[in-house]
Amino acid sequence: MFSLSFRSGNKYASSMMITTNLLSENEAKFIFEELGRADSIPGLSEEESKKLVSLKFEVEKGLSIGTNDPKLASNGQMVYLKIIANVTDPSVFPAIEKKLIAYLNNVGPVMQNRKNLEIFYKSVIQKIDHEIAAMDQIKSSDKNALANYVDPANLFAKTVELYKERVDNEVKLKNIESVQVAKGFGSLIKDSKMPKVIVAMVGLLMGLALATFLMFVRYFNSYNRSLNLD
Repeated sequence: MFSLSFRSGNKYASSMMITTNLLSENEAKFIFEELGRADSIPGLSEEESKKLVSLKFEVEKGLSIGTNDPKLASNGQMVYLKIIANVTDPSVFPAIEKKLIAYLNNVGPVMQNRKNLEIFYKSVIQKIDHEIAAMDQIKSSDKNALANYVDPANLFAKTVELYKERVDNEVKLKNIESVQVAKGFGSLIKDSKMPKVIVAMVGLLMGLALATFLMFVRYFNSYNRSLNLD
């Protein structure tokens, strides 16, 4: 076992974190279970696939960040996807990351949810633009007449608030173009192979256990033969 450990190739592990509201928790789990049963990641070359030993997935649901409309993707719920890869060559990590992102961006649920959220955010932005235009029209009217109906300071504050809300929705609209990588592969790479000293110790203990068992069997057989002779 010790000699096999020295002859076997090295293994390296790293993880990446993806955040998205383009998938519900159940959709993410289903997609990664299907991917786990596949022979390789779609788009990964044969040579790159040989360097990939294993992929493990963890799906967690985070805080709500978007709309509460139940018809929209995951109710605006942020989903965290942790992917752990074991490889024989760390240089393959960038290719694995790139192909995983491309795969996720083009699966059916992500594309449909992206379309739904795009319609929603554009509709909200259009509504905000309409409200801002109406407020600008009020502010440009007669100041004395305006003071009889609304508080000018409050009107200006509301306009600023709407501009902030508009920018926030524009950012969300831009972010749905792709799933977001919070942390990629390539950092904090560690050797996932069992240390050779531990392998040697395990092998030694197994060898001693086997030797003890064989000695017991030998003694037991000799004892039986002596009883038969008597």
